[in-house]
Amino acid sequence: MSFINRINKKIIAYLLGLEVMVLVFMCLCSLIVSVIYNEETQLKLFAICLFVYLLPASFLLYRNKDYHLPVAKKDGQILIGLLWILIPLFGALPYALNFGKFSIVDAIFESFSGFTTTGSSIITDLSSMPKSILFYRSLSQWVGGLGFAVVIILTLKSRAGQMMNIFNAEFSSVYKNRMYPHLSDVALRIAVVYTSLTVICFCLLNLGSMNVFQAICHSFSTIATGGFSTENNNIGAFHDDYTIYVITIMMFLSGISYFVFVRLFKGDFKVLKDNQFIAFILYIILTSALFVVYTFSKGDVNVAKNIKNALFYVVSILTTTGYDIQGYGNHIFISTMLIFLMFIGGCSASSASGLKIIRVIQIIRYARATMNKIFHPHALIPIRYNGRAIEDGDMKNTLGFFFLYISIFVAGVFLLSCFGNGFSMSITLSIANLGNIGPVVGGYIHDFSYAWLNIPSKFVLIILMIIGRLEIFAFFALLSKSLWKRN
Repeated sequence: MSFINRINKKIIAYLLGLEVMVLVFMCLCSLIVSVIYNEETQLKLFAICLFVYLLPASFLLYRNKDYHLPVAKKDGQILIGLLWILIPLFGALPYALNFGKFSIVDAIFESFSGFTTTGSSIITDLSSMPKSILFYRSLSQWVGGLGFAVVIILTLKSRAGQMMNIFNAEFSSVYKNRMYPHLSDVALRIAVVYTSLTVICFCLLNLGSMNVFQAICHSFSTIATGGFSTENNNIGAFHDDYTIYVITIMMFLSGISYFVFVRLFKGDFKVLKDNQFIAFILYIILTSALFVVYTFSKGDVNVAKNIKNALFYVVSILTTTGYDIQGYGNHIFISTMLIFLMFIGGCSASSASGLKIIRVIQIIRYARATMNKIFHPHALIPIRYNGRAIEDGDMKNTLGFFFLYISIFVAGVFLLSCFGNGFSMSITLSIANLGNIGPVVGGYIHDFSYAWLNIPSKFVLIILMIIGRLEIFAFFALLSKSLWKRN
């Protein structure tokens, strides 16, 4: 049997058309922004993009409206993998049409960076960019942070129960508690939490030094833990403490699992005792305290400023947002510590990427149990999470994920070094883009811009972005020969 007959072609084509419609919506919103700011050239370009997206999307939706459900596990994995490659690729069109500002490669890089919520940017002067383009790139992060699976399930709510394999393919992390009998309820509550945080963030930022446009764009990228800014100095362009603290708090909330909010809204306050949630807070407090003590020992006695900077950077890195305020200069110790934090990431089932706190907890407890086993070889030492023993299969998945993560990071360093980048730069670029923590790299590498990288290096980073956003297993499932041959 040929490959084409082994997959549910109609459902894959239909859902691809549905996601291209999201690009239509994004272009429509950006077109409105271009009208507001009298950007006639961008108005024409976004109108072209809207028309280009609308035709194939309408064709795919109409031609495949008689699709069959449910979606098989194989089809879900193929669909999610294809969406995270094709949608950012199609989404590069608005950048590519700005011929004087983006090359084809740079347009693709900027688009993938946006949708994967990495935030790495080839734009060297944001002040020269049309506001509609800045809005589009921030909106791409917001859409990417929510995820394509949630959009599909919300749109096809009446058939959501038959799309569990799509949800599982994208939310491939180990913490996917279902507190409601219907998948549509889970997706709806995730969307409500996500949208509510965005609205709150916008309102709070607009009360500070940001104007309406800046507040909208930064609320999109903050809640998506993306890191795109409208200013050349990133968040360092806003000097008031209020704005810094608001962004820090909203990044922190965005790094928490969606299910924590959902359970709190249900009145289940036991979730505050969740091992992952507690560890997330402890990492922030302890690491920030360490940074404050270090800067104080170096003669910087402005404790209030040091606390603000420490909290901002630690939360920015742990949540994989990557915002920068250029507050630490050339402190080697702090830069090194923040690079180590890049490996951890935020909570599972949040918009943050990285290894995730839950996996770090399990790996540490596994290492401790292994050490105890050396001294007590006949003892039964279970590895527990939230008081429950972790099954061997789940622990093996966590260890396998960790091994692959480190291996991909090392491979990224090797390839970037081979393509002419310095070793220390390659280390920072590899983990920053694998962990979807892009913009803050400029704080570690003096006078750095992604625009200066050569083409092979940019494509290596694009691959790292995709792998980081798909949490490795979904990416490699797409490359699995057995998956494509499975009936």
